[in-house]
Amino acid sequence: MGVKKISKTPDAGGGMPRYELKELKAQAKELFGVRAEVVAGAMHDTDGQHFSIAEVQGKIQQFMKAKVV
Repeated sequence: MGVKKISKTPDAGGGMPRYELKELKAQAKELFGVRAEVVAGAMHDTDGQHFSIAEVQGKIQQFMKAKVV
């Protein structure tokens, strides 16, 4: 079972490639080792539609370390 190729947007200013959030959620297990619900929770307060894999990974790490009140 291979990883489905996801489309990327052109690099903005020579940075890392950016992907649509829905595509990153669909590939959450393969890319981040978490379920799509975790990506949704980590990204719930972010603006924008396109993110780099590193941005989402950072948000997931913050989300997983957050204390539950």
